[in-house]
Amino acid sequence: MFSALRIRNTEPDRDSDAARFAQLLANLEELEAALQHERQGLKERCERVAATAAFAQERFEDHPREARLSTQIDDMTCAMKSYTRRMAALQRQIGLVGQLRLMAQSFVADHDETPSYTLTRPELRH
Repeated sequence: MFSALRIRNTEPDRDSDAARFAQLLANLEELEAALQHERQGLKERCERVAATAAFAQERFEDHPREARLSTQIDDMTCAMKSYTRRMAALQRQIGLVGQLRLMAQSFVADHDETPSYTLTRPELRH
């Protein structure tokens, strides 16, 4: 009627889970690196534009008849605002990825102590 319980080796399951979480953590690290790279590039551009705008503003103050400088300064101000908004968005994304990585690491740590074997009930045979 009923067969005895068998012990099933769960090592393959643990290996699969470990590989999945290693992949997840690697993807999160790659994503964070890409976000950091983009943010750093924007920061450098923003600093260059700010320096250029400062020099343009100084020149405009010395030569107020150069109307094109005023337009360029306005354009650079808009660009810096845009860069700043984008950098803030990237920083929020970096924070989210960091939280996801901590959650994944915590999940792995909490579930890392599973036993090597579990009891299973074989299918009933006729």
